[in-house]
Amino acid sequence: MIGRLGRGRGLLPQRWRDRLLLALGRDLHVRRSELDRTLRTAGLACLLGCALYTAFSGAQAIFLEHAGASRYPLFFVILALTVWPGVALTVAANRRWGIGRAFRYNLLLNALAGVAIYVSYRVAENAVVSFIDYVAYSVLFELVMLQFWAFVSQYFNILEAKRIFPVIAAGSGLGYIFSGALTTLIATRLGAEPLVFVWSAGCALSVLFVYWTDRRLYRPHVIDDADELEAEATHEQRRLGLLRSVGAAFAYLRKSRLVLALVLLATVLLIAMRVSDYLVATVFVRATNGQTELAVLLGWSWMLSYVVQLALGLWITPVVLGRLGVRNAILVLPAATLLGFVLVAALPGLPAALFLFVVRNGIQTGLDDPAENVLGGALPNQVAPKLKLIIDNLVLPGSAVIAGLGLLLAEALFGASSIRFLAGVGVVACLGFLAAALWVRSLYVSAIYSRLRSHTLSLSDLELALGRPGAKAVEELKAGARGDDPNLREFAARALARVAPESFLGLVEELAVSTEPALRRLAYELPPPGSLSLDQLEKAAGDGDPWVEAAAAVAGAHLQPPWSRSPEILARLDSNGAEIARAASVWAAAEIGDHHEVAEALADLRPGVRLEAVRSFARLKGAVPGSTAALIACLQDTSPDVRREALRQAARWKPPPEAAAAYEEALVAGLTSADPLSRRLAGQAIAVQSPGGLEKALGLLAAETSVAVAAMEAVTRSGRADLVRRAQGHLETLLKVGTETAETAARLRSLQRLAGPAGEDSRLAMLRISLEDYVGHVVEMVLAGLRSLHDKKGFGRVERALRSTGETARVEAVETLLNFGPARLVEPLVRLLEPDAFESGVARPLSETEVAMLTRHPDGWVRKAAEAVQQRSGESMNDLIALKKVPLFATLTLEQLAAIDRLMVTRHYLAGEAIFKWGELSDELYVITAGEVRIHRDDVSGEVTLARLGEHETIGEMAPFTHQPRSAGADAISEVTVRVLRRERLEAILHEHPEVLLEVIKNLSQRLVVANEQLEAAARARREPEAPARKPRHRQPA
Repeated sequence: MIGRLGRGRGLLPQRWRDRLLLALGRDLHVRRSELDRTLRTAGLACLLGCALYTAFSGAQAIFLEHAGASRYPLFFVILALTVWPGVALTVAANRRWGIGRAFRYNLLLNALAGVAIYVSYRVAENAVVSFIDYVAYSVLFELVMLQFWAFVSQYFNILEAKRIFPVIAAGSGLGYIFSGALTTLIATRLGAEPLVFVWSAGCALSVLFVYWTDRRLYRPHVIDDADELEAEATHEQRRLGLLRSVGAAFAYLRKSRLVLALVLLATVLLIAMRVSDYLVATVFVRATNGQTELAVLLGWSWMLSYVVQLALGLWITPVVLGRLGVRNAILVLPAATLLGFVLVAALPGLPAALFLFVVRNGIQTGLDDPAENVLGGALPNQVAPKLKLIIDNLVLPGSAVIAGLGLLLAEALFGASSIRFLAGVGVVACLGFLAAALWVRSLYVSAIYSRLRSHTLSLSDLELALGRPGAKAVEELKAGARGDDPNLREFAARALARVAPESFLGLVEELAVSTEPALRRLAYELPPPGSLSLDQLEKAAGDGDPWVEAAAAVAGAHLQPPWSRSPEILARLDSNGAEIARAASVWAAAEIGDHHEVAEALADLRPGVRLEAVRSFARLKGAVPGSTAALIACLQDTSPDVRREALRQAARWKPPPEAAAAYEEALVAGLTSADPLSRRLAGQAIAVQSPGGLEKALGLLAAETSVAVAAMEAVTRSGRADLVRRAQGHLETLLKVGTETAETAARLRSLQRLAGPAGEDSRLAMLRISLEDYVGHVVEMVLAGLRSLHDKKGFGRVERALRSTGETARVEAVETLLNFGPARLVEPLVRLLEPDAFESGVARPLSETEVAMLTRHPDGWVRKAAEAVQQRSGESMNDLIALKKVPLFATLTLEQLAAIDRLMVTRHYLAGEAIFKWGELSDELYVITAGEVRIHRDDVSGEVTLARLGEHETIGEMAPFTHQPRSAGADAISEVTVRVLRRERLEAILHEHPEVLLEVIKNLSQRLVVANEQLEAAARARREPEAPARKPRHRQPA
């Protein structure tokens, strides 16, 4: 149903569907690009929640009826000890089959388990059977929910998850509400036992839902540091094992008081919750007559709890966090739970117990869980996974065992526990809970201030943390705004205006006379509308900085009545010829709602104006009439900054139907951009917004490597099952041809080794290089497909290890890759990645038939090289071969080398002729293709030779970057031929091929190593004059 609402032809007209989805996104605070994923996963959460909690009410009622509430402490202990190995099995299953398939298998197991439990009830419904079945159900429930969140996490990065997971949790709450009505309907007619069939049916339906969803959801790029660190922590846990990983994480309890406080808080929270469960169960059993009544009561209790949770999560919690802040919100649950225990102790009956149950569960899931999610943001990103490891593997089972054993001990010492006694135990536990929350609060506030001073905190996080700040927080922000750090000054001023606008007004006069234009702008931009005086605005009108004047004009436009000079200032900025003034006027136009001005600016000739117009378009949520054509043009803008910003907005904006074709064409063109970031952003926009563009992207899978990789990622991440199947079919074809190509390339390498470096035929060398390039193309394509599937599992780390030279790292990466799957792609890829996999040791020349077959190869360079071998020509390719042998260009493909070759010029020098002189200004890079060159620092005192360079070596790599005189001279020893690349042409190459810049950085880094070795050798020579200085192993920079 959700899919039919959101995609393609559905139950509602397109216009109504768009309005409905827009309203849902606005109310749920979900972006358009995230809405489809959110609704589908929330729908799955609703289905599972309804099925699991319906069965939970039945299984719990049967357990309490036959085993009695007094068995709850023993149940806590056994459950904790049983879930732990279950979690380990789940992790192993995820590694063995992948998260999606393992989740489906788990759901199938649950569907069968429901039937088995029903049969056990029919055979012998007694205390032992009901206890065992309740334990089994509870373990399976925990494992299903664990895998559900692992499954959902594949489709959201951490930044998205912070906003969207509460919505998915609300979907679960909706399912729990439905389960209350369903429990009442079934239990009153058929009894409690058939409720487990709802569990089986729901899990069976969920298998189909997961199978269908797993192939249709967009998989985001992993771009946040927190995602990478989480994946790294998972890998470390797999490498060290669970026990050693927990031990390593446990060390953080000594390193950070906040981590220790959070662990203590989680522990006492769970102990208090377990005591509450025991107490409420005892009251419910005494208040009902038979398991049917008990099942209905439990169902309605859960329904009421999650009505509270839903109301809190969707409407009340955002307001509470905004007003109280996380620092105060974490005190609500312990205070409310303490109140519930006190009420039960004072009035031990069903109403008080029901209040405790509903308020505790509703506040925990609706308010406390979102608050604690924000609470973790006070920790460094690398610490959060360690804390989660401790809580999952120590706190969760440990607190259950402590609560269970404690309650058993209390029963042994004091006999059968009364309701008042249990309520008293709960009060004690809640007092500890409240004390732990107060300790966390004090440490959390200190951590927030510390992150504020180091400006590693976002404004939204600060606002959520503090709520309405007190006097101390206001003074802290004022001090930051007046401090010495310019970045902190601006951040603190913005933060003060956000959380305490009245206090910010007292800072306006100071900011208005600041020497920094950015702070003067904030003085007029951030105050509440209508709060500035005309005198203050008049001072800003002649400031001289366009942004300050624009901010003053906007502030004046918000006065009642509007400031008369605002239109005059904006008109002056608009007509000003300076780019910055026009950009400021566009910003101001967006602030006062002048949509026509923003639409016009999107087509301005100046890139800075267009960039501000695109940003203004985003602030206006895309509601800018008449902007469609200009924004689509910005998607292919010549300015990289404008193009990137427009592509970012394209993922959140849907064009009108008449512009859909042009929009698709622009996005597909973005995939062919020379800029890697533009390609990635275009792929993201196509995947989430342009089904037609995805069809066209399939046609780019045969393009050159960078474009084909971008197209592969866009198609695979889109989740469109039919397109993903075709893309993977293309990969399988590539792997088949790539394996044959690798075998041929290996034979040519054997011939090369036999002939020696100077004896290889240039035509065969060209053929070998082109074959190796094609194998590299296949590897990059398959890695792109796998990266799109497994990015959230830490594929980036695996990919880095595969490309490394470390044998151990490569072996571990290959093992991980084989676990990721799918096998039909991974196994051939692993063979291509193994350097010696195709080496047979036999140097067997290619036959004429084999060369003829290569002339029909899918790669154009292979065909061209094979034709050159057939026709015994190919002198024109010698320059490309020479460039390929240069370390600076060794990682480039022939296609890229051909583009570079066209930008280079050839020069010839006679023996003894100077190529360049020491101290002269030059910005050219030289590649020696023939002859020998002497690098020297000759002067009147004599000749000083620093190095002798030969073929395929480079001279002067530093000159295009340093703009300084040559640090040495270069003379031709014999007749020399060089290829010359000038600075402006090198910049064009670096823009289109950033990998060349990486090689330059490696080269310069190696020279730093050389310089350090020479300094160390000189220092040793001064300390030990009798010992001869060691000869440097590397050449001196030129």
